[in-house]
Amino acid sequence: MKKPIKIISVLLVLCGCSTKQSVPIDPKNKSNASTESKPLLHVPSPEWQDQIIYFLMTDRFADGNPNNNDLGANEYNPSKESHYSGGDLQGIINQLDYIQNLGATAVWTTPIVANQWWTNESNYGGYHGYWAIDFSDVDKHLGTIDTYKTLSDQLHRRGMYLIQDIVVNHTGNFFNYRNGVDGYDPNDTAKNFFLMEKPTSLQPAPSQAPFDLINRNNTEHVNADIYNWTPSIKDYNDTSQQFTYQLATLADINTKNPVVINRFKQIYGDWIKSVGVDAFRIDTVRYVEHDFFHKFMHDSDGIHAVAKSTGRENFLAFGEVFDTSKAYQNDAEHRVASYLGSEEKPELNSLISFPLHHELKTVFAQGFPTEQLSYRIKQHMEVYSNPYVIPTFIDNHDMARFLASGDVAGFKQALATILTIPGIPVIYQGSAQAMIESRQAMFKDGYMADKDYFDQETELYKFIAELSHLRIRDKLFTRGSLEMIAANKNGPGLLAYKREYQGRTVLVMFNTSGHDILVNGMKVSNQSASLRTLFGDVSGMSLDASGYLTTRFPSRSIVIAELESNDVNVASVSGKIAINTSRPVQTVTQDIVITGRSSYPNSKLLLIKNTYLETAREITTDGTGNWQITYPVSNLGQEQVSLVVYHPESNTISNEFTFDTFVETPDRSFTFSDPIGDDVGLNSNLSAPTHSQSIGQQDIIEAKTELGGEVLKLTLTMKQLTNDWLPTNGFDNVAFSLFFDLPGKEGIKTLPMLNAEMPFDWTWDLGHVIYGWGNTTFSAQNANAHHQGKKIWHCTTSDRR
Repeated sequence: MKKPIKIISVLLVLCGCSTKQSVPIDPKNKSNASTESKPLLHVPSPEWQDQIIYFLMTDRFADGNPNNNDLGANEYNPSKESHYSGGDLQGIINQLDYIQNLGATAVWTTPIVANQWWTNESNYGGYHGYWAIDFSDVDKHLGTIDTYKTLSDQLHRRGMYLIQDIVVNHTGNFFNYRNGVDGYDPNDTAKNFFLMEKPTSLQPAPSQAPFDLINRNNTEHVNADIYNWTPSIKDYNDTSQQFTYQLATLADINTKNPVVINRFKQIYGDWIKSVGVDAFRIDTVRYVEHDFFHKFMHDSDGIHAVAKSTGRENFLAFGEVFDTSKAYQNDAEHRVASYLGSEEKPELNSLISFPLHHELKTVFAQGFPTEQLSYRIKQHMEVYSNPYVIPTFIDNHDMARFLASGDVAGFKQALATILTIPGIPVIYQGSAQAMIESRQAMFKDGYMADKDYFDQETELYKFIAELSHLRIRDKLFTRGSLEMIAANKNGPGLLAYKREYQGRTVLVMFNTSGHDILVNGMKVSNQSASLRTLFGDVSGMSLDASGYLTTRFPSRSIVIAELESNDVNVASVSGKIAINTSRPVQTVTQDIVITGRSSYPNSKLLLIKNTYLETAREITTDGTGNWQITYPVSNLGQEQVSLVVYHPESNTISNEFTFDTFVETPDRSFTFSDPIGDDVGLNSNLSAPTHSQSIGQQDIIEAKTELGGEVLKLTLTMKQLTNDWLPTNGFDNVAFSLFFDLPGKEGIKTLPMLNAEMPFDWTWDLGHVIYGWGNTTFSAQNANAHHQGKKIWHCTTSDRR
């Protein structure tokens, strides 16, 4: 096969209410060991909006007692992600200094209850805690109830709080139906039913009543009606399946049954009373009926009543309702908020901010327009009845980490956002250590860990600690109002908002672009003011007489600054440059001539597109200050353009000139067809995945490339699409790895993380990986077989395309 003549060659690879405050104690004055014999289990609820949560995966955080690692059931193997790794409750106790010094005031652990240790059907273990066999006992790998009480005691003595992760939707992997939904008969739920564990198995069923009644073929179990006898969900848009079918073969509990409701009230109420749990995070909320949560939380013997009996007047219960909205839509926020219930029929008092989480990643890790995040933050403030107690987060245990697709600069901006907006910031374990793998252990010899990761001197640890303590010290960030004041609708760039509280104003600004930008006449106040830095560099920045800010803003910068009255009489310089061309009323399809005038004859001006200074075009004015320039329209597809003219010497800008462009016909186009069923690799040694949900997604039957201006458009046609796990990009079980050979650049042959090389004599310079939960772009610089190269998503809109 000959290597084709190419402008750009592409390789595609696929693979299957007290006022008690929780203020951190000075490390020098900590009292970690109790001088009292009685543990401090019960303390008043804090003001939750003032807290910062540290979220950890108990099995992967710290190993404080190696004696409980291997319990002899072949369930322990820290070399494998699927097995228990050795973390435990004592390990958390041992690392409380690390957590508190970071600025956290509460600890949320993954479920600590007794779990199904292993399932042969899925070839996976319940180390994560979400496959309960006994909701009332501590898993033996993690410690004992007494160890859990010690953790509660030690947190409370530090002025910190304990958050328990709970599950009410399911137990473990115990029954299923042959052929799944296709083999299921709702009129005869015994048909094709089978138990996944043999009676001789170590854990053939849950051990706790009534959840041990797991067998559809046992009359006593059927009459108890503890479970929904159903297969796994296939159609997530079917509410009947959503509430009653299994989530990936996890035995679905009948949460309409009063026996179940009352049992869960008793079980989880006992954790509050006996251990001193201060809040709940509730798993898989969207798969449970609304009525359950009203009764569970608000019955006379419900969770709030139990919490109040221990002195907790403001018990927090925040639910996991995983859902995301498309750009500039807020349907997911409303679906999430529905689990708050109503004034007449309340449910939970908080939900995790999944829609905001998604936008934080798309903007800060993937370079989408900052206006999308501005919109999402507005929805966060408007849709939830109390956004100040909505947990906000970047990373968690179920998704690829931010740094798997983004870089450290973007991660800092995302973290700075959740630490400066209303909500309860959640910091996931390993974030302060720049981890890339979601479930990597933090202790030596745990999963993927060749050392301990409790270094308090890392760049990210110190960054998080600085902003966490700024938030804790200043109620403006936890109580103040929020107003979005600037964002870029065309791509990466400026995002700005201000917080106001008790007569004070703080400005927060980000430049998400990889280039310096021009902040062009941003309205911040109604009067002149200077900026006092709280974080970042504000040198040379001040508001003019009318309260506008015009300044050069360095790439990837973060600024947090308080406005202070400026006694100096600042003159306004607006109105000295003007674009005279009328804004086009229709989409522009060819080059456009733009004219204007200025107060600067025979001078150099800059035409700036979408605020990016690096790509500015130079304009020379004539002797009267007039100027003219032709703006080229060549980028394939649709594009939003915003132009201003800037005079750097006087820091003067023109009015904004905006228009939309559309180029339909590419400069070049190539289409490559490929037969169905030949997806066996270049050496014919690849085989298709055998999983039931892998049904031919890896077989690409056509690839079409179109080039126009600075835009390369790639359209791939797959043999089959699936959407079984609702990934945010609309497909599942697929990762696209694309590699580009750019003209005039010297690339490399090794393909990162694919155990392969470029074929023939090809090399690659630019890589792009896209999968269900995100995407990333990187260069060949510093790339090798085990690591992608330098992340380079942060570019101008035209570069990204």
